[in-house]
Amino acid sequence: MITYALVQSREAHRDRTAITTQNLAKVLDANISGIFSKIDVALLAVCDEYERQLKNGAVTPQELNQFIVRQQKRLPELVALRATDPAGLAVYGPEVTPATTKSLAHRDYFTTQRQNPGLGLVISKPLVGGISGKRMVVLSRRVNFPNGSFAGLVYAGITLDYLSQSFATVNVGKRGLLSLVAADRTLLARYPKLNPPLDAPGVRINSPQFEAFLAARQDAGTYRTKSSIDGRDRIYSFRKVSLSQPLYVFVALATSDYLANWYREVYDGVFFMLVFMTITIALAMVFSRQWDRSRKAEQALKTLEDERLKMEKLESLGVLAGGIAHDFNNILTGILGNLSFAKLQLAPEHGAQSLLEAAEKAALRAGDLAKQLLTFARGGVPVREVTSVALLVDEAVSLTLSGSNVKGVVEIPQTLSAVQADVGQMCQAFSNIIINAAQAMPDGGVLNITANELVLDVGNPAKLPPGPYLRIDFTDHGEGIPEASLKKVFDPYFSTRPKGRGLGLASAYSIVTRHGGSLSVASRVGEGSTFTIHLPSLGRPLQLREPEAAVPGLEDGTPLSILVMDDEEVIRQLAEGMLQHLGHEVRTCADGAEAVELYRGALRDGSPYNLVLADLTIPGGMGGREAAQQILALDPQARLVVMSGYSNDPVMADFKEYGFVKALPKPFGVEALAALLDSLGAATTEARDKR
Repeated sequence: MITYALVQSREAHRDRTAITTQNLAKVLDANISGIFSKIDVALLAVCDEYERQLKNGAVTPQELNQFIVRQQKRLPELVALRATDPAGLAVYGPEVTPATTKSLAHRDYFTTQRQNPGLGLVISKPLVGGISGKRMVVLSRRVNFPNGSFAGLVYAGITLDYLSQSFATVNVGKRGLLSLVAADRTLLARYPKLNPPLDAPGVRINSPQFEAFLAARQDAGTYRTKSSIDGRDRIYSFRKVSLSQPLYVFVALATSDYLANWYREVYDGVFFMLVFMTITIALAMVFSRQWDRSRKAEQALKTLEDERLKMEKLESLGVLAGGIAHDFNNILTGILGNLSFAKLQLAPEHGAQSLLEAAEKAALRAGDLAKQLLTFARGGVPVREVTSVALLVDEAVSLTLSGSNVKGVVEIPQTLSAVQADVGQMCQAFSNIIINAAQAMPDGGVLNITANELVLDVGNPAKLPPGPYLRIDFTDHGEGIPEASLKKVFDPYFSTRPKGRGLGLASAYSIVTRHGGSLSVASRVGEGSTFTIHLPSLGRPLQLREPEAAVPGLEDGTPLSILVMDDEEVIRQLAEGMLQHLGHEVRTCADGAEAVELYRGALRDGSPYNLVLADLTIPGGMGGREAAQQILALDPQARLVVMSGYSNDPVMADFKEYGFVKALPKPFGVEALAALLDSLGAATTEARDKR
């Protein structure tokens, strides 16, 4: 029995490792495609400017150079962003002089772009830059004369070291690895990285399993083999990156790493076996009488193991999501904020308004996807407030089913007890369940939503602590869920639909669980499904608050003095521009120590800042939490707002306990910033009058 258990445990370790590598490969796919897509946006911008000048008659080198420099400043990871003439000479861009001008006519990507007008983005094989002398890959796009003939190339270089280091935040153990591989099996980037000589030929991946997957035209796969580079046995998962040109990300975990705990289980198992064999003879009759009880315990243990596997999947995704959340939301803040600010700079009838609105919607969709991923991150504590389930359901139905062929029938008593919940997260969970129901009824139908109060006893089927709860049922009459899929519907990336991302129900499960509730499903094929949520109840109806008074501080047009602290220059510039547009005086700084000194100086001059916006996380410097404590020690009447995209710190969930008056989540636009000032206007003005 012990040997069988150890064999099963070994297979379970391998299965969990395979799932972990698959999840990491999916997220690395999104990360790498995001990096290359961001560079491609800059290439497209330079191509458009280049072609615009050609259309006007001739290129103005100084103007084009300045435009390229501005684009490169937004992408500090690039080695170079340059443009060539038709002959292949790199004559436009930063650091281009007659002495450094090089010809790209011999490069494969230049020849390919010149001969094939419709290729779009082309990614080169690894090469050594002619100007920088660094190992890199080059992303390029073709530039055309007005008549469609070849006018040159716009290209950007990103070093292999940068691609390798972008993987460094992912924990793959002591002997694991991550890599980026071209379609011809050339190794583009690897972590831990390799350092071949500059003149060494490119390293190629020699894997029959990978070649078999490519021959079968599969975009993702998992296999176990020994590395052709270092000879270590690993489990590999690869995935094709979402780009026009084939690239593949690999995640590998070493056998010696993922079986380390299993080896300890072997030692413990051998010791236990010796003890077990000694006492078995004496206790054989006792064990026989306990046989039925052991079978029930085994079933309970299997249920707990299934739940543990599900939580491990959420945990593995959460670790990676939490690691990239801060930087990703800073990028989204810069994009969304600049788009909303740009709309204000143009007349409503301007032709670019529709383009800016489309880009803003795309950024918001990216933010929504990020929120679903971040729901899995550890430490994402809900920001709770007393609210009504009826109001949240009505809002979710209105937003989700508007314009669809599915009718929502809501039967929830208005006297239903209130709950404490994060309004945004809970509305998202309800919306995800409603979307799933609508997709189950593609030809239309009725979605019934009911709610009632109940008291759960000890040992209830929902496995929740005893007490008062609300039960909310979402019943559709669609195609139903096969029994084999019922145990997987809440797993990340599991979906029964070809175009499904598999995040909606997993996100809803995580949100409800973090609120102290449970989410379950009952379904029969051909008859429909019922998703049931249990949420802890407050035992009393929601008491609606009186509307807040008008904001005198902003109504009278008095400008506020505002200090903005953020380590990202683009966010500082964005916040300064938006606040100045709203009529206020702004000062910015890069970290908490500088913010404290600026506040100290303003306080000494008798004109302290009316409001301080502080970023919670400053890598390598003082963050918003410590800065707030020092500023409040100088001036207990100081008004501080914390900003963050995501953090394991509980400050965003309970900001008032740390001295902040509000929390401003990233990404945000000018509308969100104006709403924040409106909500703080009365209190800020009152504090200013007291001084």
